[in-house]
Amino acid sequence: MRSWRWLAPAVAVLLVVTAWPVVRAVWTSLSTDPLTSPDDRRFVGTDNYADILSSRTWWLAVAATLVIVVLMVAVQLVIGLAFAAALRRLVLLWPVAQLFLLLPFGLLAVVSAVVWRDAATTGFVAGWFRLDDIGPLGSLVAVCVGEVWRGTGITALILLAGLRRVSPSLLTSAVADGATSWQRLRRIVLPAVGPALAVATVYRALDAFRVLEGPILVDEPGATVRTAPFLVWDTTFSSYELGLGAAMSVVLLVLAALLAAVLVPLLRVRRIV
Repeated sequence: MRSWRWLAPAVAVLLVVTAWPVVRAVWTSLSTDPLTSPDDRRFVGTDNYADILSSRTWWLAVAATLVIVVLMVAVQLVIGLAFAAALRRLVLLWPVAQLFLLLPFGLLAVVSAVVWRDAATTGFVAGWFRLDDIGPLGSLVAVCVGEVWRGTGITALILLAGLRRVSPSLLTSAVADGATSWQRLRRIVLPAVGPALAVATVYRALDAFRVLEGPILVDEPGATVRTAPFLVWDTTFSSYELGLGAAMSVVLLVLAALLAAVLVPLLRVRRIV
């Protein structure tokens, strides 16, 4: 009970900061609330949710978002693990390497998206690969690459914390016992790195799931497929439908919670005997 007395202030602040906006969004989502005509506001119950769940555009946006999340997180994990394995051998240069890894993550996401979009359209990437007109899809790929560049450093540091749990003496003993590289990876390295790998995957997946800056920068009129966060932004701030936009944000929050609920048990690594 003594620990709860210390946790109570933090829990109270967390509830005020998170619970109130969620409750407010749920309440707003139960009505039509057009900014252009405030007098037309009326209670519609779950009609907004029914419209969203039956919308082909919404589910295409969710599918596009999930594809982006899978690709971005997979690339970040592979590159981040390679960086973590290399950094594990650094001693003297570790503070400098840590600074360079975290530097991209310190940039605003919109700055990274603008830089990589411009690089692929008129900058060095277009010059190197002789790209003329990459179109909106190419621009979206460019800003996704920029997001991967921004998040790989923090991913590498999380994975490095897991790699440092691997005892060198244990690996040496496994080699002396004749264990193959695959057996050492499966029975020693993976169980030790597993918790860090799970944290990195869930954190980067949820962060990528709500990415908004890049899709806004590359959107063009008449685009058929957009990401789910972009639809929320477009409905709220372009169409000025606060009720429908709030319902979309609630559905997006539920989808993010379901994504986390699937990833956490799926990535739970148990030691293999």
